[in-house]
Amino acid sequence: MKAGSRVEQLKIALVRHGKPSSASNDVVDALGFEKWVQAYDLSDVDTRSLPPFELQSELEKSYSISSDLNRALHSARLCTNKDADCILKELREFEIPCFRWSFRLSIGKWLLFSRLAWYMNVVGNSESRCAGNVRLRKAVDLIEKKSLEQPNIAIFGHGLANRFIAAELKCRGWTMASSGSGYWGTIRLVKALN
Repeated sequence: MKAGSRVEQLKIALVRHGKPSSASNDVVDALGFEKWVQAYDLSDVDTRSLPPFELQSELEKSYSISSDLNRALHSARLCTNKDADCILKELREFEIPCFRWSFRLSIGKWLLFSRLAWYMNVVGNSESRCAGNVRLRKAVDLIEKKSLEQPNIAIFGHGLANRFIAAELKCRGWTMASSGSGYWGTIRLVKALN
Protein backbone atom coordinates (compact mmCIF):
# COMPACT_ATOMS: atom_id res chain seq x y z
CA MET A 1 0.00 0.00 0.00
CA LYS A 2 1.33 3.46 -0.86
CA ALA A 3 2.30 5.68 2.06
CA GLY A 4 -0.30 8.35 2.66
CA SER A 5 -3.06 6.59 0.71
CA ARG A 6 -6.26 5.92 2.63
CA VAL A 7 -8.06 2.64 2.18
CA GLU A 8 -11.48 2.24 3.79
CA GLN A 9 -12.05 -1.42 3.02
CA LEU A 10 -10.13 -4.50 2.05
CA LYS A 11 -11.29 -6.52 -0.97
CA ILE A 12 -10.73 -10.14 -1.91
CA ALA A 13 -11.96 -11.79 -5.10
CA LEU A 14 -11.88 -15.61 -5.07
CA VAL A 15 -11.82 -16.68 -8.72
CA ARG A 16 -12.37 -20.25 -9.83
CA HIS A 17 -10.06 -21.25 -12.67
CA GLY A 18 -11.22 -21.45 -16.29
CA LYS A 19 -12.28 -24.73 -17.88
CA PRO A 20 -9.27 -27.09 -17.96
CA SER A 21 -8.19 -28.43 -21.34
CA SER A 22 -8.42 -31.98 -19.96
CA ALA A 23 -12.05 -31.67 -18.81
CA SER A 24 -14.14 -34.49 -20.27
CA ASN A 25 -16.96 -36.81 -19.24
CA ASP A 26 -15.84 -40.12 -20.74
CA VAL A 27 -16.95 -43.46 -19.33
CA VAL A 28 -13.92 -45.04 -17.63
CA ASP A 29 -12.93 -47.72 -15.14
CA ALA A 30 -11.17 -46.93 -11.83
CA LEU A 31 -7.72 -46.76 -13.42
CA GLY A 32 -9.06 -44.48 -16.16
CA PHE A 33 -10.53 -42.16 -13.51
CA GLU A 34 -7.23 -42.06 -11.63
CA LYS A 35 -5.43 -41.10 -14.86
CA TRP A 36 -8.10 -38.44 -15.53
CA VAL A 37 -7.51 -36.91 -12.06
CA GLN A 38 -3.76 -36.83 -12.70
CA ALA A 39 -4.25 -35.17 -16.10
CA TYR A 40 -6.74 -32.68 -14.60
CA ASP A 41 -4.20 -31.67 -11.95
CA LEU A 42 -1.58 -31.02 -14.67
CA SER A 43 -3.93 -29.29 -17.12
CA ASP A 44 -3.83 -25.69 -18.33
CA VAL A 45 -7.02 -23.79 -19.19
CA ASP A 46 -8.72 -24.63 -22.49
CA THR A 47 -7.92 -22.02 -25.16
CA ARG A 48 -11.67 -21.41 -25.62
CA SER A 49 -12.24 -20.68 -21.91
CA LEU A 50 -11.37 -17.02 -21.53
CA PRO A 51 -12.22 -14.88 -18.50
CA PRO A 52 -15.06 -12.39 -18.96
CA PHE A 53 -13.77 -8.96 -20.01
CA GLU A 54 -15.43 -7.34 -16.97
CA LEU A 55 -13.50 -9.68 -14.64
CA GLN A 56 -10.22 -8.90 -16.40
CA SER A 57 -10.87 -5.16 -16.09
CA GLU A 58 -11.77 -5.48 -12.41
CA LEU A 59 -8.73 -7.54 -11.45
CA GLU A 60 -5.92 -6.38 -13.74
CA LYS A 61 -4.39 -4.12 -11.08
CA SER A 62 -5.07 -6.43 -8.13
CA TYR A 63 -2.37 -8.24 -6.21
CA SER A 64 -2.76 -11.83 -7.42
CA ILE A 65 -2.32 -15.03 -5.44
CA SER A 66 -2.67 -18.43 -7.09
CA SER A 67 -2.79 -22.09 -6.24
CA ASP A 68 0.25 -23.89 -7.63
CA LEU A 69 -1.87 -26.09 -9.91
CA ASN A 70 -1.47 -25.27 -13.61
CA ARG A 71 -5.14 -24.47 -14.24
CA ALA A 72 -5.07 -21.80 -11.51
CA LEU A 73 -1.70 -20.35 -12.56
CA HIS A 74 -2.83 -20.19 -16.19
CA SER A 75 -6.12 -18.55 -15.13
CA ALA A 76 -4.21 -15.86 -13.22
CA ARG A 77 -2.14 -15.10 -16.34
CA LEU A 78 -5.21 -15.02 -18.60
CA CYS A 79 -7.13 -12.74 -16.25
CA THR A 80 -4.42 -10.29 -15.16
CA ASN A 81 -2.02 -10.45 -18.14
CA LYS A 82 0.86 -11.28 -15.78
CA ASP A 83 2.10 -14.15 -13.66
CA ALA A 84 0.66 -14.40 -10.16
CA ASP A 85 2.38 -12.17 -7.62
CA CYS A 86 2.36 -15.00 -5.08
CA ILE A 87 1.89 -18.78 -5.41
CA LEU A 88 0.55 -20.77 -2.47
CA LYS A 89 0.45 -24.57 -2.62
CA GLU A 90 -1.97 -24.36 0.33
CA LEU A 91 -4.63 -23.04 -2.09
CA ARG A 92 -4.84 -26.38 -3.95
CA GLU A 93 -8.27 -27.94 -4.32
CA PHE A 94 -9.31 -30.59 -1.82
CA GLU A 95 -7.87 -33.81 -3.22
CA ILE A 96 -10.14 -36.11 -5.20
CA PRO A 97 -9.91 -39.62 -3.75
CA CYS A 98 -9.52 -42.48 -6.19
CA PHE A 99 -10.69 -45.99 -5.41
CA ARG A 100 -10.21 -49.37 -7.12
CA TRP A 101 -13.90 -50.01 -7.57
CA SER A 102 -14.66 -52.59 -10.25
CA PHE A 103 -17.11 -50.79 -12.50
CA ARG A 104 -17.19 -48.22 -15.28
CA LEU A 105 -18.76 -44.78 -14.81
CA SER A 106 -18.74 -41.39 -16.47
CA ILE A 107 -16.17 -38.96 -15.05
CA GLY A 108 -19.04 -36.92 -13.58
CA LYS A 109 -20.34 -39.92 -11.65
CA TRP A 110 -16.84 -40.87 -10.48
CA LEU A 111 -16.45 -37.30 -9.18
CA LEU A 112 -19.82 -37.43 -7.44
CA PHE A 113 -19.09 -40.74 -5.68
CA SER A 114 -15.52 -39.72 -4.85
CA ARG A 115 -16.70 -36.46 -3.27
CA LEU A 116 -19.47 -38.23 -1.34
CA ALA A 117 -16.87 -40.66 0.02
CA TRP A 118 -14.58 -37.72 0.84
CA TYR A 119 -17.38 -35.94 2.74
CA MET A 120 -17.80 -39.12 4.80
CA ASN A 121 -14.02 -39.17 5.43
CA VAL A 122 -13.45 -42.23 3.25
CA VAL A 123 -10.36 -40.98 1.42
CA GLY A 124 -8.08 -43.93 0.68
CA ASN A 125 -4.58 -42.55 0.12
CA SER A 126 -5.79 -38.97 -0.44
CA GLU A 127 -5.65 -36.00 1.92
CA SER A 128 -8.42 -36.18 4.54
CA ARG A 129 -11.08 -33.49 4.75
CA CYS A 130 -9.70 -32.45 8.15
CA ALA A 131 -6.14 -32.12 6.76
CA GLY A 132 -7.48 -30.10 3.81
CA ASN A 133 -9.33 -27.77 6.18
CA VAL A 134 -6.14 -27.20 8.22
CA ARG A 135 -4.17 -26.51 5.01
CA LEU A 136 -6.74 -23.99 3.75
CA ARG A 137 -7.00 -22.24 7.13
CA LYS A 138 -3.23 -21.72 6.91
CA ALA A 139 -3.77 -20.16 3.46
CA VAL A 140 -6.48 -17.88 4.91
CA ASP A 141 -4.03 -16.74 7.62
CA LEU A 142 -1.53 -15.80 4.90
CA ILE A 143 -4.19 -14.09 2.77
CA GLU A 144 -5.47 -11.99 5.67
CA LYS A 145 -1.94 -10.92 6.56
CA LYS A 146 -1.25 -9.97 2.93
CA SER A 147 -4.55 -8.04 2.70
CA LEU A 148 -3.18 -5.54 5.22
CA GLU A 149 -0.36 -4.75 2.77
CA GLN A 150 -2.36 -5.21 -0.47
CA PRO A 151 -5.99 -4.10 0.06
CA ASN A 152 -7.17 -5.45 -3.33
CA ILE A 153 -6.42 -9.16 -3.78
CA ALA A 154 -7.43 -11.62 -6.50
CA ILE A 155 -7.08 -15.28 -5.57
CA PHE A 156 -7.06 -17.86 -8.35
CA GLY A 157 -8.11 -21.20 -7.00
CA HIS A 158 -10.69 -23.94 -7.12
CA GLY A 159 -14.41 -24.49 -6.55
CA LEU A 160 -14.63 -26.27 -3.18
CA ALA A 161 -11.50 -24.64 -1.80
CA ASN A 162 -12.79 -21.16 -2.68
CA ARG A 163 -16.11 -21.86 -0.94
CA PHE A 164 -14.25 -23.05 2.16
CA ILE A 165 -12.02 -19.95 2.11
CA ALA A 166 -15.06 -17.66 1.73
CA ALA A 167 -16.78 -19.31 4.71
CA GLU A 168 -13.61 -19.02 6.80
CA LEU A 169 -13.20 -15.34 5.89
CA LYS A 170 -16.85 -14.70 6.85
CA CYS A 171 -16.15 -16.27 10.26
CA ARG A 172 -13.28 -13.79 10.59
CA GLY A 173 -15.45 -10.73 9.97
CA TRP A 174 -15.44 -10.42 6.18
CA THR A 175 -18.71 -9.75 4.32
CA MET A 176 -19.70 -11.50 1.11
CA ALA A 177 -20.40 -8.84 -1.52
CA SER A 178 -21.26 -11.24 -4.36
CA SER A 179 -21.03 -14.88 -5.28
CA GLY A 180 -20.52 -16.81 -8.51
CA SER A 181 -20.08 -20.42 -9.53
CA GLY A 182 -18.80 -22.42 -12.48
CA TYR A 183 -15.62 -21.73 -14.39
CA TRP A 184 -14.45 -18.15 -13.75
CA GLY A 185 -17.08 -17.93 -10.98
CA THR A 186 -16.03 -15.24 -8.51
CA ILE A 187 -16.81 -14.77 -4.83
CA ARG A 188 -16.17 -11.21 -3.65
CA LEU A 189 -15.60 -10.35 0.00
CA VAL A 190 -14.96 -7.04 1.73
CA LYS A 191 -13.87 -5.99 5.20
CA ALA A 192 -14.13 -2.45 6.57
CA LEU A 193 -11.08 -1.01 8.25
CA ASN A 194 -11.67 0.44 11.70
